[in-house]
Amino acid sequence: MEHLQEIIEDFLCEVMEIKSSGMEQFQLVWRGNFIVDKKKAISYIKEKAASLNLLSIFTRDGEEIRIAFVPERKVGKSKKWINVLLLVITFFTTLAAGAFWQGVNPIYPISNLLKGIPFSIAIMLILGGHELGHYFAAKKNNVEATLPYFIPAPHLLGTFGAVIMMKSPIKDKNSLVEIGAAGPIVGFILSTAALLIGLSLSRLVPFQEGGLILGDSLLTNLLTKAYFSSLPKDSEILLHPIAFAGWIGYFVTAINLLPIGQLDGGHIAYALFEKKYRFIAYITFIALLEAGLIWSGWIFWGLLILIIVRFRHPPPLDNISELTLRNQLIGYISFVIFIITFVPNPFQLV
Repeated sequence: MEHLQEIIEDFLCEVMEIKSSGMEQFQLVWRGNFIVDKKKAISYIKEKAASLNLLSIFTRDGEEIRIAFVPERKVGKSKKWINVLLLVITFFTTLAAGAFWQGVNPIYPISNLLKGIPFSIAIMLILGGHELGHYFAAKKNNVEATLPYFIPAPHLLGTFGAVIMMKSPIKDKNSLVEIGAAGPIVGFILSTAALLIGLSLSRLVPFQEGGLILGDSLLTNLLTKAYFSSLPKDSEILLHPIAFAGWIGYFVTAINLLPIGQLDGGHIAYALFEKKYRFIAYITFIALLEAGLIWSGWIFWGLLILIIVRFRHPPPLDNISELTLRNQLIGYISFVIFIITFVPNPFQLV
């Protein structure tokens, strides 16, 4: 251990003035200030630490920079057959859901499942694209991640969505933004494509009481008016299954972009507004509960966030490097997407 400390201190002395060092919570820790360009110093320290199979953790401690070193954990291989199995099962559950929305029995005859193909393919492309956006952004930033796991569900959508698992720590704030924003941006693009295609295939039908009306976001309202400029009072739009999948895609995108905890929006908000992040998260949570006065489902989502997601966001390994202008713009664009896709009252019975 002493020999390792000497090696670390030797290369740290080349880029920083050391004020103190020691062992803190099973971490080797040094404090001081850089004597060379910060960006070059951080890059140099990361490279040297990696050669020793160590992770370097950068934080600020008052006026000083705190650098801790911990052993780098080896990442085990994922079992890809699980991804494939869940993909296949979810394909069939979304087929059944799509067939149900087409007004046919999805179980008998079995050929009825074919009517669910448009919805199934569209929703799986949107959800899968969202998670693959995260996956490839993680790879770009040297963060180990699994392929998407689809989650089948025996309900009206046929799925609870899809997820990927991060298997190594996120390196810095730029990585936080790129990984956090990639999924919603890809999902948004695919959802928009689905809505444009689906609305062109949708049609007007006589209004019927006792049905379910989907609420509008700013963008769905705009797109709907572009296709159906005049809507008679006694008519309603019967969405094509592809358009319905696009609407669901927007709904999922907006929820993921809530700036709380480890949601995609939480990653972005922390990177953009680190010191104000906790305040933003609490305000968002309160606003979500207030939105429950419009649609009670938001109270459910708020409780789910409180129990599972929570408000705290762990810092990346390098918490002192600044965001690039490019990633600041990506972060702000992501929150514009949140604003234009959020639906205050998603489901209404009439």
